[in-house]
Amino acid sequence: MTTNSSAQPGVHIADIDFDEFYSPVFGSKQEAEVFHRELQNLSPPDNAPLVTYHQAARMIWLGDRIDTVARGRPAFQILFFIVAAELVAKMVFNFPGEGESRKFVQRFFGEICTPKHRQSLADAFFRLQGNLTAEEAVDLLYKVRCDVAYRGQYYTFTLRSGSFPMMTGVENISTNLSLGDLRRIVLEGAVLGCQRMLKERRPAAY
Repeated sequence: MTTNSSAQPGVHIADIDFDEFYSPVFGSKQEAEVFHRELQNLSPPDNAPLVTYHQAARMIWLGDRIDTVARGRPAFQILFFIVAAELVAKMVFNFPGEGESRKFVQRFFGEICTPKHRQSLADAFFRLQGNLTAEEAVDLLYKVRCDVAYRGQYYTFTLRSGSFPMMTGVENISTNLSLGDLRRIVLEGAVLGCQRMLKERRPAAY
């Protein structure tokens, strides 16, 4: 899965078709529309799932488009995908403060995503001593996010872009993970987080 094929159509962040954007997770645009309508029926202050749904899509949408200015440098996209993961976790766990980014990125992958997602991450990074754990893989991705955000190091880290594993550029670690793989995990995790919040609100809403 390439970055270009995963990007959704649209020229402005205000014009995202959320039903089309999330349709790969649900299997069809129609199913995505049904879920989106349920979120839209929530009224403030119980509409956090809708806010999360939209904000996660916007971060991932922005990450998709970085390829036009930084082709072959996935660290920029990773920054936006990890920001999306963080915001979903903070909304799901109702975090009212600031900071603790790493903690909530770990909670996104460790508590919101599925065991299959975590296994994919654990299988994706390896070195001579063996595979990284899912937690170590997330820490690695979070480090990339920080390197880009704070130090402008968008050129040292690489993910798989073809059929074969490649070196990440960090600590002799190799990877089978593509940018599309990570995008899919974060997009699916965002929906899982929204479903979790929606389930908590259903007794009061219906």
